[in-house]
Amino acid sequence: MNHAHAYLSTMAGCVTEWDQALIRQAVLVTALRNGGRVSANDFRDYLPETSQGAVGLIVRQLPTKKHGGLLRKARVQGHPVTVPSTAESTHGKAIQVWELTPAGWDVARKLVEGWVAA
Repeated sequence: MNHAHAYLSTMAGCVTEWDQALIRQAVLVTALRNGGRVSANDFRDYLPETSQGAVGLIVRQLPTKKHGGLLRKARVQGHPVTVPSTAESTHGKAIQVWELTPAGWDVARKLVEGWVAA
């Protein structure tokens, strides 16, 4: 494990379980409603301010096997898709667009079905 990955893993471990679950749900449900693709621009404003700082940390975990392999980087002709961030603090920095994997589609649908049933 390289130093950057170890640092990010440590930082993600400091995020509360509630914030992790909230961000995970926001990513998956927003992607489902957007046809399978999502960037932080699409859901960041719906999160409490206390959760917004952890978005990048949590989203970068979702493609890993440990976290279900729910997302992958969106690509067009083999190149990653990015969009300018709408967060004022980033000054338009490019951010990754993600897409649901088959496992991500399944989990997102189950989340929405659970809400509808409740």
